[in-house]
Amino acid sequence: MNKDQIRIFNENLNALKESVHWLKRSYQICSGQYDLKNLSEEGYDAFEGLTSRFARTVDVLTSKVYRSIVYLEEGQSLTWIDTVLYLEKREIIPDIEKIRMIKELRNEIVHEYTVVELKELFTEVLNESPALFGLIESTLSYSDILLNKLQN
Repeated sequence: MNKDQIRIFNENLNALKESVHWLKRSYQICSGQYDLKNLSEEGYDAFEGLTSRFARTVDVLTSKVYRSIVYLEEGQSLTWIDTVLYLEKREIIPDIEKIRMIKELRNEIVHEYTVVELKELFTEVLNESPALFGLIESTLSYSDILLNKLQN
C-alpha cells in the first residue's frame, strides 16, 4: 500500500475528528437552549454555527473519509452511489436512506432561505445530528481496523 495514501487517509480522519468535535460543541449549545419559535440574534448565530459545522462535517465524511476508505481497499475511486453501496456492504453505513437524507440536508444548508425556512432547517439539523454522529462513530471504528490491517 502506498504510504502517501495512508498519510492522506490519516489526515482526512484527523480533519473529521476535529470537525465533529466542533459540531458536537455547537449541537450541545443549540440543544434545548433556544426556543426555535422565538430565536434571539444570539440564537440565530448559534444555529448558523451549527448548520455550517454540520455541512462541513458531512463534506469531510463523505468527500474525504468515505472515498479514502474505498480507495485504500479497492485501489480506485468509485461514483458516489457505488461508494455508498460499498460502505453499506462493509456495514459502515447501516442505512443508505439516512446518508442520502443527511447529504441532501447538507445541500440545503448552502442555499439562501427565509427566516421561516431557516427555522425548519435548524430543526432538521438538530434532528439529524445524532444520526450523523452515529455514522461518524461507525466510520472511525472501521477506520481503526483498516489502519491496523494496512500497517501490519
